[in-house]
Amino acid sequence: MEAYTVKIKRMIAILFAVSLVTTGAAGCSAKKDGDGKKEAMGRYVEKQVELPLKEDEEAVALTEDSGNGAVLYSRNMEDGTYKAYRYDGGKFEEEDASWLNSAIKSGGTLSKVVKGDDGSLYALYGDENAMTHIIRKDGSSSQEIGIPDLAVKDSNGIYPLISGMRVDKEGNIFLAVPMNGEVVMYDKGTGGKIRSFQGNQFSGLMAMPIDVRDNRILLAGPDGSGLVCYDTGSGEVAEEIKYADMAEGGILRLGDSDDCILADSKGLHHLTMGGSMAEDLVDSSTSAFGIPQTNIMDLAQMGKGDYTVLLSVQETSGRSTHEMYRYVYDKETKAEPSHTLRVYGLEESAAVRQAIVKYQQKHPDVGIEYKTGNAGEGTGTKADSIRALNTELLSGSGADVIMLDGLPADSYIEKGILADISGVLKEAGKESDMRDNIIKPYKKDGKIYQIPTRYGIPLLIGASSTTEAFKSADALVDYMKDHAWDDVMNQVDKESLMKLLLNMYYEDIIDKNKQIDTKLLARLMETVGKAEDNGDGSVTSSSVWSSDEGQTESDWDVGKFGSPDKKDTLSSKEMKGIQGMMLPYHYLRKEGASPSDVNGIFVPHDIAGINKASKNTDLAEDFVKMLLSEEVQSIDVENGFPVNEQAMEAWIQSVEETPDEEGGGLSITVGEEVITFPHQSEVKSLAEIGKKLTVPVQKDDIIGEMILDGAKTYFDGSRSAEEAAEDIAEKADTYLAE
Repeated sequence: MEAYTVKIKRMIAILFAVSLVTTGAAGCSAKKDGDGKKEAMGRYVEKQVELPLKEDEEAVALTEDSGNGAVLYSRNMEDGTYKAYRYDGGKFEEEDASWLNSAIKSGGTLSKVVKGDDGSLYALYGDENAMTHIIRKDGSSSQEIGIPDLAVKDSNGIYPLISGMRVDKEGNIFLAVPMNGEVVMYDKGTGGKIRSFQGNQFSGLMAMPIDVRDNRILLAGPDGSGLVCYDTGSGEVAEEIKYADMAEGGILRLGDSDDCILADSKGLHHLTMGGSMAEDLVDSSTSAFGIPQTNIMDLAQMGKGDYTVLLSVQETSGRSTHEMYRYVYDKETKAEPSHTLRVYGLEESAAVRQAIVKYQQKHPDVGIEYKTGNAGEGTGTKADSIRALNTELLSGSGADVIMLDGLPADSYIEKGILADISGVLKEAGKESDMRDNIIKPYKKDGKIYQIPTRYGIPLLIGASSTTEAFKSADALVDYMKDHAWDDVMNQVDKESLMKLLLNMYYEDIIDKNKQIDTKLLARLMETVGKAEDNGDGSVTSSSVWSSDEGQTESDWDVGKFGSPDKKDTLSSKEMKGIQGMMLPYHYLRKEGASPSDVNGIFVPHDIAGINKASKNTDLAEDFVKMLLSEEVQSIDVENGFPVNEQAMEAWIQSVEETPDEEGGGLSITVGEEVITFPHQSEVKSLAEIGKKLTVPVQKDDIIGEMILDGAKTYFDGSRSAEEAAEDIAEKADTYLAE
């Protein structure tokens, strides 16, 4: 598939908490409770700061001002002018920003404002040609700091990308170049390069964490295992901080002594030079930092134990708004919540993370432990994680809320592990309508033990005549007797095809009694075995984002679409959100084609159940209602469409009928083509397809892995298809009997 570049007009984030108490470990004291027991007191409290911006303004930068609060800078989206607002911790007051407006002309974009160690204000902005400029405030006007390197294009005709700037006490400029991980020090007078400091290479979309103070520069180390502090005079390493848990990107602030503050997607941390441990002042699991797709723009330290953070927040429409949060240490707040709710999922979920923050906003006295069975977090496999969970549940313990994706939910229901949550659905339905076609398949004898809170829509994209071959497993087997896979789906391999067919025909391969149809499975393996693996593996339709934290690739995403020499071929794609519609619907629009659903199938996501043995049933029910709420479901985190009808309508209304790449949303470039957000009518049409889907494909991940592993023994010639199918069935029977 052609390489494509991501062109982001605004950075990524998600709407989240308004006033949230977060965990923090600094300086705990003790207070006696009603029983005379001592309770640990003191933690950081997170509160949203209401921004002073008008409807046509957007926040662009935040800078601290040496004990005089912080200054927020905004841009008027209509005329491109800038304003400044001083924030003292309580209110905003507008200040003169003419020094910016006199320098940044039409088409220019401000990216950073910093208070240098020399006491002056500096700004970093790009002009209409994407060339970076640096200016220093001089009264009501400004002076440009000439740096010749910024005017030199690379071999592709692109000016240097600069993601950060700091200024030392002498006025020398430090610029972060994320593409090669360097921070370059430039002379304040000549603009010539003095020396460079090697840090970690980050994506061009990420801000490199750097700070300069006195004669020190601190940045992420080259190996990504922590922070490194250089002496700016000699260029030698002065200190290091080993910190293996670092997230990519973030904001750094050097302290008065040998310490620093790091704000990243994992929270707000205090670290000490030469150390290897971080003190988590604010943890991402209970704060705005942990919301998926959040971008930290700036951090201002208002005083000791007082931090203000500016975040960009991406709406479902793809456009960005901005949020500001203040973190203040409160010694009168309990260090630990009064109650604990335990949530378990086999894999990390962005939607669950979002619901946790929203829930704790409303229940600050409830802490949530969110654990996953992801391989890599421990030493075991997915099967080990499931067995460990099963042991807990069968013994009457385990998590209060269980996200059942990939788990043997039917077995849990048969063994009486899951509680009837039809009452939860009824209560949630009083506030918003739920998609009955998605919920109805989960009703058993008038009861509901599991609820999919989101769902994916698998589509076949391409030649409509070929889609008929996928109507059933038998039809496909017959069709492929006279056709080659290369003429049906372009650039696929055996493994990806086997995953796709397992999704499509899971209910045919494994009946309601969990018995495997070995004859059908063998025939499907033989059909898949006709595919010729290409050297690069399967080429699937790609996500808009280069990295989606908390999201997994879909096994439905198989085959290349948009190939000019293979117009009659199909590709398969699971639609899980509006962003993921961009590339497929661009192709459909271009070809004048319509997508087809896959035999009425939908993919349930974030399937919630409650442990019948839970001692926190009320809290668990409230959490499931939060997962179903319009408040949570109205945000697109690319993990499925909402089952909440009001939320789905909000998604539709958030998208323009004819999105414009200049309109502030997202766009990607494939070759010469610019691909924008899908049209509102397309989102509405896909929602209508979603209303007709009635067949959930909810796989037991362990059985799925057994089938895929067994199929490989046929593909590599170790066994016949029949032998492989029989072996798979035997292993599945043993697993189900455990």
